[in-house]
Amino acid sequence: MRAPLPAWRLLAVQLLLTSTLAVASSHREAPLISNDPAADGTDLYAWKQGTSLVLVANYYPIGIPYGGPNYYLFDDNVLYEIQIDQSGDGAPDIRYQFRFRTQIRRSPLPSAGVVAGYDAFKDSFLYAFAGVKTATAPEILRYQTYTLTKVAGAGAQQVIVKDAPVAPDNVGRLTTPAYPQTEGSTTLDAITSSAIQTGLGAASKYKVFAGPRDDPFFVNLSKTFDFLDYSGKPNRDDLAGLNVMSLVIELPLTEFSSPHLGIWTTASRPRVTTRRPDGAVEASGAWVQVSRLGNPLVNEVVVPMKFKDFFNASRPQNDLATPTIVAIINNPELPQLLQAKGFIPLAPPAPRTDLVALFTRNTQGKATGEMLHINTGTDSTFPNGRLLTDDVTDVALKAVGGAFFTTFTDGGPATLPDGGGTFASAASTLGDGVAANDVPFLTTFPYLAPPHSGNPTP
Repeated sequence: MRAPLPAWRLLAVQLLLTSTLAVASSHREAPLISNDPAADGTDLYAWKQGTSLVLVANYYPIGIPYGGPNYYLFDDNVLYEIQIDQSGDGAPDIRYQFRFRTQIRRSPLPSAGVVAGYDAFKDSFLYAFAGVKTATAPEILRYQTYTLTKVAGAGAQQVIVKDAPVAPDNVGRLTTPAYPQTEGSTTLDAITSSAIQTGLGAASKYKVFAGPRDDPFFVNLSKTFDFLDYSGKPNRDDLAGLNVMSLVIELPLTEFSSPHLGIWTTASRPRVTTRRPDGAVEASGAWVQVSRLGNPLVNEVVVPMKFKDFFNASRPQNDLATPTIVAIINNPELPQLLQAKGFIPLAPPAPRTDLVALFTRNTQGKATGEMLHINTGTDSTFPNGRLLTDDVTDVALKAVGGAFFTTFTDGGPATLPDGGGTFASAASTLGDGVAANDVPFLTTFPYLAPPHSGNPTP
């Protein structure tokens, strides 16, 4: 028997099914992290897949497929984590930690001799030579490996995969012909397949993938940030044709002690960075969190610009004890702009207890802090987890506009003045006019669509 969803989550699902205006999820959402794309978490997804849970954490926003010769990679000096609260106290009980290592190979060309440390032709300027067929192909000249470690409870560590290959970028039809070179493929290609890892030992039911994929988020960015310029012209998915760097784990639900989970992803950098005269960079000191992402929308359009870096450094278990964060969620700016632009007749008044519940309560109603909540005892769809296909922009806009604002603080029904209906009904038509991704998703692990080619087949 499936556990029921709280009423407000059921309403959110209904709104999702019945669903023009837009927001991005977390692409370049804060001043500092916008200058650090390798550590910039763009989206987090989590859904029940049969008897398993699938976790997707995307990084590196606005990835142009032809961005060579230094194509997009994970950063060796970043600690990428997917954190999970299963006790309902807002603190992580399980952390999945990804660490990367980048290396450079010599080219397959014959050497023309070494001069001043330069091995002519063997020291290539290219990211990869032609003919890459797998994630471990020797033609990949700048390649990465990674280790995934599960850290549970007081610090018990379990290595899930070690020295696993990161899938290469899709350079083009000559360099990476085993990737799809035309849009819309739903077949698992050879490069992606070779990068899928099975967990070690007791983690044998895990599947893990790291590498570039199509950005699965779909949204109308350009009009949104031009002061909500929804002038009636055709809307478009501004992330169409762009890639992200994806971390994907599929693991059995038996790994968790509760079906009620809170999930967020973080990126941390060492406290000290030293730049040497020879161009090298050294990092040292304790990890400092620079990126945080649970629900889509929150740091993007709820948190004001002056607090965005602060929010990225904060932790969910401290949210409800942080007056600034509570004040922001209780009285966000966006509803006022929606009213000023005429998208809703009246912004719901503060305090927005409906938004506090949406963002900071788990699926049992416990106050946990802002994170993506999921009840794995029932089917997933945002805000009960998040599927790749969920139109979270529409749901989030409806929520901020007042879709869940059903009562005033005195307990009375939240109706608009002069017989104008309810706040909820007024917000029910909000949306960005972009309802689906530009390319289809895979039906098998790692589920995200393959990365767009930098030089596709004409």
